[in-house]
Parts: sequence; C-alpha cells; structure tokens
Amino acid sequence: MPYLPSDAEKKSELYNKIINADKFELSSKIENLKNQQNISGSIDANTPLRDDNGILVSFESEEAGVALEESFQDIRLQNVQRFYTKKVENEFTFFIPKSQTEETTDVEVNETEEVEDEVIDAKMILRGYLIQFIDEYYSEEFDLVNISTKLLHARLIQFFVENRKKGKNAKGWEVFRKNSKRKAAGISLKRLKKARKDLKNFTYDEVIENHIYRTPKGQEIWLKLGLPYVEDQSPGKDS
Repeated sequence: MPYLPSDAEKKSELYNKIINADKFELSSKIENLKNQQNISGSIDANTPLRDDNGILVSFESEEAGVALEESFQDIRLQNVQRFYTKKVENEFTFFIPKSQTEETTDVEVNETEEVEDEVIDAKMILRGYLIQFIDEYYSEEFDLVNISTKLLHARLIQFFVENRKKGKNAKGWEVFRKNSKRKAAGISLKRLKKARKDLKNFTYDEVIENHIYRTPKGQEIWLKLGLPYVEDQSPGKDS
C-alpha cells in the first residue's frame, strides 16, 4: 500500500526534506533577511522586511493567494493629532461676487477720504480766520504760507494772557452772536489752560467760540473783520 505524503515525511528525514523543501527555503529566506536587519539595527515595528536592494518583501503562504502573517509585516503608525490654527473666515465673502465686494470697498474708502478732506478744509478755513485775527491785533501781515503753527499758537496764547479781564460785550455783539450765553466773561486760569489744550489739539472751533469770544477785544476784532460766527462743533462742559 503506497504512503501518503504526510506519512512519508514522518517515516523518512529525506522524504521530509524533499516534500517540505519549499517551506524550508521560505523559512531560510525570511530568517536571512531578519538577521541582516538585526545586524544593521534597522528592524523594528516601523520597518517592514526588505531585501538587499531595499525592495519590500512579502511571502505567500502554502495556501495559494494568502500572504504570510508575520510580526515583520506589522507596521506601527504614529498617532498624530492635527490642529487648525489659521483664522476661520466667517464673513462668507466667498459667496459674494468679487466685483461687488470691490465696489463696496471703493465706496467706503472714497467716503472716508471725502470726510477727511472736509475736516481738513474746515480747519484750514478756521486757521485763516485766526491768522487774520492776530494780524489785526498785533498789526502784522501774516498769511497761511508765511506763519508757522507754533508762532500762530504763541500769538493766540499771548492774546489770552493780555485780555483775561471780563468786561462789556462789544457793540453789536448781542445781534451777531448765535449763542446767547456767549458773553465777555473773561479768561480764567482754568480757561487759559483749556485754550492751550484746544490749540494743541487743533480744535480751532473751540478756540474761537469758547475763548476768543469771551473777551471784549476778541469780540471787537471779530466784528471789525466781518468774519462769520464760528460755533463749537463739540460743545460740552468745557464750552
């Protein structure tokens, strides 16, 4: 009665080697590759088995189409948690046509520029009034070009110091003024300090109505020059 292959390999070492030659060869290759990586120190859970050329090696088991499941085929993946650190766009401008957003921005910029231009123009007009005022008081001939801001402010402070006393309103002042409370009440030390602050901040509307108009001489000169009445644009407790 003939032996089965399983019986033959049990009975004879020779037959065992012949029948299981493929297994022995496969095991030998795997062990050789493992030994090579052990020698180089490159074998670990993050380094799969490779040959001398660095090519990944995979072995098929005895069952056709099934790969061997060995420890060297397991790979450890690093656990990495990622965070989004950039600013999240929450205005949803992506859904608005680009041309529309550009037009809106242009309008806002133009409006801002127009407001700034108006403020500058208004300050320059008031500066012109103040230059005419000191020219009349000091008998000088300055204009917008040939007088510095420092000199202009110094002349005005000197005027306030020389005209601190209260007195009667100038002739025609009650008819001219737009603020019935604005009378020649004089310049106190507190008021003089406020005048310096207003000049420093270039709030010329306050310098004119809250300080110049409080002096009899200031009222007189303003009426003589025929300048328009200037109102404080931000009236408050210091008016």
